[in-house]
Amino acid sequence: MIESWMVNIGIVVATGIGTYAVLKSRVERLEKDLIHHDKDDSTLHIELDKKSTAQFKRIDECLERITILERDTQTHLTMPRAEEKFVSKIELELHLKNIELQQNNINEKLGKVEGNLEELLNIARSKGLENG
Repeated sequence: MIESWMVNIGIVVATGIGTYAVLKSRVERLEKDLIHHDKDDSTLHIELDKKSTAQFKRIDECLERITILERDTQTHLTMPRAEEKFVSKIELELHLKNIELQQNNINEKLGKVEGNLEELLNIARSKGLENG
């Protein structure tokens, strides 16, 4: 008859064979999953490369546009340059007052010159009448 140790050995062998079969099927499934994962990963990797390349191209285009804008805006008037070129309202009013005062002085001098010219004309006329 079958003894208990033989039954135990049979159970151990059956357990070993079952474990081997389960592990082998799991390993095969994991290998298939890994192959599938590698394919998906390579596809994803290719897509990410395309996207990153597109983003780098976009960055390059933006940098080029920034360079063009910087070049074009160098000729634009900035606040410090405007302050250098233009005067404030108070300074403008002072310049206009000075111009007005100079114009008044010139008018006074012209008036005096006109008066002197009239006197000279009168003298010349009177002398011309006396001689003529």
